[in-house]
Amino acid sequence: MAFEMSLFLFTNAPRYVFLGMFIFWRIMYNFGLGVLLNSQSKDRALVRLAKKHGLGPNPKTPRAWWAQYLVNQVKRKMTKKGVEYKYEEMPVEFNVWILYRGLVDVILVNDFTCYILFALAYYQSPEGGYGFVDALRYAAGLAMLLFNLWVKTDAHRVVKDFAWYWGDFFFLVDASLTFDGVFELAPHPMYSVGYIGFYGTALIAQSYPVLFMSLAAHAAQMAFLHFVENPHIDKTYNPPQPTRGDGRKRSVLRKYFGRDMITLKNLDLFRSTDVQTLVIAAYTAASALLVGPIDQPWKFWFYIGQTLLWRVIHTYGLGTVLYLQSKHRFWNRHFIKHGESPREAFHHWKVIYNTTQVMTYVSFVVCAMRLFVMPESIVYGTFLLRATLGLLFIVLHLWIAVSIFEVIGTSGWFYGDFFIDELRSSSGPIYSGLYRYLDNPLLYTFSCWGMAMICGSPALYAITAFGQISNWLFLRYVEQPHMRRLYGSQIRKEAGVERVLRGKVEELEKNAKDALERLVRDLDLVDVLQKIKDVKRQGESEVEKVVSPEAWSQFVSKTRDARLHKGSSHVAMTPPESEDEDDTKNGSLRLRKKPSMDSTSSQSSQGSNHSRSRRSKKPKMLLPQSVERIIEELEDIVDQASPKVRAIVGEQFTKLAGGDADPLQHLPLQKYSLTFPTQSHEDNTIVFRLGEPIVIDFTVPMNAVRGRDWIGIYPVTANPNPSLTTSKSDGRYLYVTGSFKDEWESDETPQVRQQDDKLFVGRTELERVGGTASVLRGRVTFRNDRLPWKVGVYEARYHYDGKYGVVCASRAFEVVPPDFEWEDLDAQSDNDSRVVEAVRDIVEKSLDIDVGKEDTRLHVDEDILERVKVGEDCLDAASYAKSKEDVAKRIIYVLKHTFGIEFSWHVIRLAGTVENLAKRLCDAHTALHPPSIPVSVSSESI
Repeated sequence: MAFEMSLFLFTNAPRYVFLGMFIFWRIMYNFGLGVLLNSQSKDRALVRLAKKHGLGPNPKTPRAWWAQYLVNQVKRKMTKKGVEYKYEEMPVEFNVWILYRGLVDVILVNDFTCYILFALAYYQSPEGGYGFVDALRYAAGLAMLLFNLWVKTDAHRVVKDFAWYWGDFFFLVDASLTFDGVFELAPHPMYSVGYIGFYGTALIAQSYPVLFMSLAAHAAQMAFLHFVENPHIDKTYNPPQPTRGDGRKRSVLRKYFGRDMITLKNLDLFRSTDVQTLVIAAYTAASALLVGPIDQPWKFWFYIGQTLLWRVIHTYGLGTVLYLQSKHRFWNRHFIKHGESPREAFHHWKVIYNTTQVMTYVSFVVCAMRLFVMPESIVYGTFLLRATLGLLFIVLHLWIAVSIFEVIGTSGWFYGDFFIDELRSSSGPIYSGLYRYLDNPLLYTFSCWGMAMICGSPALYAITAFGQISNWLFLRYVEQPHMRRLYGSQIRKEAGVERVLRGKVEELEKNAKDALERLVRDLDLVDVLQKIKDVKRQGESEVEKVVSPEAWSQFVSKTRDARLHKGSSHVAMTPPESEDEDDTKNGSLRLRKKPSMDSTSSQSSQGSNHSRSRRSKKPKMLLPQSVERIIEELEDIVDQASPKVRAIVGEQFTKLAGGDADPLQHLPLQKYSLTFPTQSHEDNTIVFRLGEPIVIDFTVPMNAVRGRDWIGIYPVTANPNPSLTTSKSDGRYLYVTGSFKDEWESDETPQVRQQDDKLFVGRTELERVGGTASVLRGRVTFRNDRLPWKVGVYEARYHYDGKYGVVCASRAFEVVPPDFEWEDLDAQSDNDSRVVEAVRDIVEKSLDIDVGKEDTRLHVDEDILERVKVGEDCLDAASYAKSKEDVAKRIIYVLKHTFGIEFSWHVIRLAGTVENLAKRLCDAHTALHPPSIPVSVSSESI
């Protein structure tokens, strides 16, 4: 070191000499020490070499002179306070480590010295003298150097000499280290942020050679970390652990993940999805070639718009999908509805996510290439600096992405825990790798900032800022709420960087407070204030001694009066607010006559003022009253018009129902009724299940029966007029004859016929009520297409002679889905059997399979749609296919309200059988309502 400093101070050696010396010592550090440590880690080469040449304790043969010299050096170095170091009693590993420490000290000191001399040799003074920018540059460089000093000292505080000099390469100690402080700020702080002083030195030196040499030295140090330290750390402290107990997780990963394409990794040209992504990227690049350079405004906006479009799709579009998936299982529900599994749903998500991610960066690169303008000179100006920093930012982004992928894997990369509940960790979130220091390392789009720096385009900076804000919004409103829903209180309060910064701020606040307290205590400010008061009192007493007491009192009173006069004059100068000003401030505007100036206007003026004040308040009161009055008048107009409209409509429908002369008024309406014989009314409710036949008994006067009398079922809110039906029945009607077609005879023909001592109207058998012949009772049954196939509250209406006049209406009844409750997953087999039986019952009702009428039951492995009956309205294959579609939609609707799972009607055709349909329901329920995974209360995993 002395030689190097003498060479710099006392000779005119060229600058490249110091550059060469620094390169030499840096090679000795990163390559020389790296080779020694690597050989020691792999096969303990240094210890074996020491034993071979007699450096071990008590060798069998005398040591060579150079070996004895090394032993003496160790003894001299380790002898403390007169206590001789016993070399022969210490383990050979410890003695070899002490020797290695001496070598490290020599190399590190010379490396640091040569770097400082190299930086001084290449230092460039500012052209044109020092200015404000140079002051900022020096301040920033000095701040980096101070930060570098703090990183090194704090790291040494934590690891001590043992780890500082790579002691664990030689032997291990039974001790625990608390990696706090700077070790919570960044990974490997001595090698990462611990080299920020190099860049501070380059900033002060204002030299590109210093900057590039610092980058090369830092890169060599990171290579030393990657090839020497990290393998030894993994071998010593992170040995491979048995994976027993992780079989369930591995099976889930094998089920949902394969050789997925991640950006362009695992690209396979034989996969259609990969080809699709590649074609879209190639099309974007080809469009840039076709559009050409930016020489017109529309081309500029073409590239900008294309980049923004992909950013919006990737962040906001897919962010919305993830938000809805997290809260409502939106994505899975869509694919399950159309007969696909959650695995297929997640596969489609992975493809879309990767495609939009690739296109976000491809479009950005294309835009940057078109916005880039090559400068006239690379060396002069800021281009070389911007390009260097830009490349560093791009490399940093790639390193962050790779490091994150090593921690979260493919499942985390594609947000698997939004879709796959089995991937949720039972011990809470795991904070390892970069996540130990930052909660969201990929929040910062360093690569985009780097390309923006290289191009120097304001438009590209704006796009990058938009992407940065978009990432923050995605984190704030999508990812963080999802993590809170999954892990709750197990999420840590702050990351490592936040904890370090908060600790330093609190430390600075505490130090500042202590310093202020010491200052107050040292200066004794309280005593100073007391002395000021004593001086004031002493001065007043001295004045009283010179001036008589009467004069002093007069002086004090004049001073007080002057203060009061000054205050009152100030108040008097403020004009009182007039009523006009009050009116204006309150928003009231009125016209009034000019007040009279007559001498007798005093009293009238007061009255006028009083009336004016009342009138000034009137507009504020009248405005809401006027609005209310207008609203009331409009409501009255509507109320008056509604009866007229209803009357006109009712009159027209009455004409349609029974002609100009209403026939209903001549009927004995009290003899008509509609009841439900199969329903018990103990709880005062009438309930039918979806698909359950609805049996209705009607009573009718014998002389008033018509073959065209009909009963329709309607929602209770469909017809506001109780005596007139104005809405469609949608096929939910039957004639009292038992048919749903116009089977009627002329009015002259008796509608009630007698056959074998029984009365019939059409196919409906009638019986006399109470043994009288005046009132007859009949029964009609609504089933299959005649039923209401939607959940709701309905009523039945009896209509006379094919018209829409209502003779009577039934009580309201409710149509509800079948009862079904899912059991816990522990009873999965019971769930499967119960679901099969429930589905078969629903399908049989939808198909109108009546076992009581000798219909065969539907087998669980029988095709569902093949049992659809051919109705009278099925005239050809197309109409029969339409009937199958209607039945499938009917089944899907009942399944949705029974099991809470929505399918597309195509799933009935895909599933085919009851057994397959039930299995799809069970799988969908498991996917949409996963079991709650027990979360153990444990500390954060670091």
